Amino acid sequence: MGFTNNIVKGMFILYNKEPHLVVDRVFYSPGKGAAFNRTRLKSLKTGKIVSQTFKSNEKVEEIDVETKTMQFIYVDENNAFFMDPQTYEQISVSLDVIDHGTNYLHTDAKYVTINYEGEVLSVQLPGKIILQITETSDASRGNTATNATKEAVLETGAKVQVPLFIRQGEKVIVNTESSTYVGKAE
Repeated sequence: MGFTNNIVKGMFILYNKEPHLVVDRVFYSPGKGAAFNRTRLKSLKTGKIVSQTFKSNEKVEEIDVETKTMQFIYVDENNAFFMDPQTYEQISVSLDVIDHGTNYLHTDAKYVTINYEGEVLSVQLPGKIILQITETSDASRGNTATNATKEAVLETGAKVQVPLFIRQGEKVIVNTESSTYVGKAE
């Protein structure tokens, strides 16, 4: 149990009896009145982000979570299956706890599972992932407007806007948080 003035971004706390990740925290100390923290908390069970203001003298319970780096293996209609590369232990995770569902699950990428009290509550995607384009239209001759883009379908089924020069079969780097094209993969 600690005080809210010790809250930092990335900390895991118990809020309303549920585990949450502190996504953002801003400390305010007005000229008059007590200091307080404005936070944004992400529920590890639902993924919902809530804003919460804490007075600096309030108590908050920091929780211990276990994180594991896992390798994605395959997916069925309800679950994704991951393997611990050190122990070869396999686990199944409900697709409900994975941001963007299966859009960025690929066997070449590593994922971090967040476990609390023996249950996988969340799967963190890598910030960027390399995926192959399976479907896109060819660029039209003369269509050279600055920053012109076209839609491309990635091997996982995700859709992303890419520059006109990108062709089917090429690999691209995608930001998983914003679902945007970052660059062409080598």
